[in-house]
Amino acid sequence: MQILRKADLAAIGFFGLAAVLLIFIFANMGARDGVFAAVFVEGAEVLVINIGQNEGERFEILSPNGINEILVESGAVCMVFADCPDQYCVRMGAISGTFQTITCLPNRVIVEIRGGDSVVDVVVH
Repeated sequence: MQILRKADLAAIGFFGLAAVLLIFIFANMGARDGVFAAVFVEGAEVLVINIGQNEGERFEILSPNGINEILVESGAVCMVFADCPDQYCVRMGAISGTFQTITCLPNRVIVEIRGGDSVVDVVVH
């Protein structure tokens, strides 16, 4: 049985520190400070919400066709209330990824995630 040398202990310490640093970096990659939710009513942008700064807040969206309410929670946005008859928008769940949308067709309300890291495959002009 061989005893660990100083060089072995230094290598173990280095890799342990590197692992802790990587865990910290990946844990903070989920911060949503640069991510926004844009709300459109009948095609016009009426509200932009910073997801990182409005955690736990509810926003009421009034349109000529009805009322919707969205909630910012856990780095995501979800529709928690709509007075539309089908309730598809409420059942869509939370969105957090760039370009994801929640759509309420009867009330003509769209919520879209913008910002953050996005991967664009092709841009067509």
